[in-house]
Amino acid sequence: MIKTLFTWDLGATKCAAGLIEYHAATDHYHCVRRCALKLTAAISLNDLIDQLEATLDFSMADADAICIGAAGIYDGKHLILEDAYPYDMPFAELANQRTWPPFAIIHDYAPVVCATFTHCLHDPAYTRHLSTCPINPFGRRVAIGIGTGLGIKDGVLLANGDFWLGQNEGGHIGISLAPETDAIMRAQHAALMEFLALDDAHPVTFQKILSGAGTVRLQQFFYPTSQNLTPESVGIAIRAGLADKTLKAFAWYLGLFIGTMQLIFMPDGGIWIAGGVIMQHLAVFDYLEFQQGIEASPAYLKQRKQFPLGILIHHDNALIGGAYYAVKHLL
Repeated sequence: MIKTLFTWDLGATKCAAGLIEYHAATDHYHCVRRCALKLTAAISLNDLIDQLEATLDFSMADADAICIGAAGIYDGKHLILEDAYPYDMPFAELANQRTWPPFAIIHDYAPVVCATFTHCLHDPAYTRHLSTCPINPFGRRVAIGIGTGLGIKDGVLLANGDFWLGQNEGGHIGISLAPETDAIMRAQHAALMEFLALDDAHPVTFQKILSGAGTVRLQQFFYPTSQNLTPESVGIAIRAGLADKTLKAFAWYLGLFIGTMQLIFMPDGGIWIAGGVIMQHLAVFDYLEFQQGIEASPAYLKQRKQFPLGILIHHDNALIGGAYYAVKHLL
């Protein structure tokens, strides 16, 4: 039996969508077609849906189920984002008008967790493992997504193939250092925190550094003569080897965030990292600063070294994860 799922990965600035086939006999998910559109390429949600269907040559009404992993909060009628989408998102109304099959709108990193419940976790085309630690298949696992913002989602796979997902906003945790942190790093951290506080009176959170906009802030701090910066231009500079200080600092704070998540969740099912920023800067994991950031807090370090760690490197991971959610909760 083959089921056809239409899945979205809807971020704050762009939307990826895919047509996923689920083969029940082999428990395998296959992305038949995918596309990605900037939200500003459409003038309304209705127009966005039309463009996705035209690009993928498939009507969502013909799918067996639809799963939308989305930034923001869905109130049962509208999808609402704190920084606002470019147009209203009245999903319930349009789903009724378009006679959609069963559908769900879920936290944007829930599909990333769900992707780790599939064959993607053990396929080197989809996942790069940063450790050789054994994965407890029914242990808590955490997905970290770094893109326009910083998000996490934790989950647990159950023996029957169903799952449990947590509720959290880990990206908004404030940054603090352990007393044992290297003195040079502490001094740099203090200077960076003072710099970041200049444009925002709110406490500095991990998201302010670990995001697309965060790379711009780091670039401004380390290279103050840089002009007209965007996440894209900073990415180009980093990949050209012209912003080494920026990437090293990013690596250290990413390690610090991972260490913090290890202490919070003790995830023997692993921490799995995804997102557009990470996909553009995979070299970050080769820096010594990344491991130093993880070890900046020595608490429970021996136990934490036993937790799996990896990167979800394939663009289809979130789309396949959404299909897994649909198979288990919508069909």
